[in-house]
Amino acid sequence: IVLGFFFYSCSKEDFEAEIPAYITIDDITLTTNYLTEGTASENITDAWVYINDDLVGVYELPAKFPVLKEGNVSIKVFAGIKNNGITSDRVRYLAYDPHEEQIDLVKGETVAIVPTIRYNSTINFKWLEDFESASTSFLYHGNSDTIIEKQTQVVKEGNFSGKVYLESDMNFFEMTTVPLTGIPVSGRPVYLELDFKTNLPVTVGVYLDNNQHDYTILNTTSEWKKIYINLAQVIKDNNSGSSEFRVFFGILETSSNVFPTHPEIFFDNMKLIHF
Repeated sequence: IVLGFFFYSCSKEDFEAEIPAYITIDDITLTTNYLTEGTASENITDAWVYINDDLVGVYELPAKFPVLKEGNVSIKVFAGIKNNGITSDRVRYLAYDPHEEQIDLVKGETVAIVPTIRYNSTINFKWLEDFESASTSFLYHGNSDTIIEKQTQVVKEGNFSGKVYLESDMNFFEMTTVPLTGIPVSGRPVYLELDFKTNLPVTVGVYLDNNQHDYTILNTTSEWKKIYINLAQVIKDNNSGSSEFRVFFGILETSSNVFPTHPEIFFDNMKLIHF
């Protein structure tokens, strides 16, 4: 009886009022100033969409979604990423400015948005390494069995990437960034961005002065992957007046972590930024 009354009481106009407009977003394109910001390598997975400053949804790309608004509206599209490479931890990446434009929404019609974005002008780029210069900007543990070398055979983009290769009698590798200062310790975002490809897990962490702290693992992948690693928490939790900061990348063969027959790691487009 209630259902019958509900349908009987709804007019044709009530149904028509619910016809949405549609928006499509296939991809979000990043552009950079290469000299100061590095390459435009990205792994933007989601669009956080605001209309007239109201969040209408977070959509995995490519996306088509309904909007119950019409007329001329302001749309903002923020880039979304997988924080620390974790699918269940999806966040707006506030290092990127949003795409903004005015669009006209018409019920039943579709508007295609082609967002282009840049880094926010307030972002600090503390370290860039894309292996295109004559030398690389790494230091090595005193017991490291090998170093990273530039090569041209396996490259994400550009002409060079970095390769770590271990012979059968090698079981330890560790490299760090050059020492960095002025890194926020209060919990403000500090992101390591990089492209990688590896056939063995790689530990990533930080040195605060001479104190080493593991943070996350780069899992094996046969294809290039881009990851955004937020180091803010490990820095905040372990800082005790440290004056110097380094990111490290390491592997160690143990009885529970046996290397593959030909262990190799590739890196490209590495950068450390903070807000």
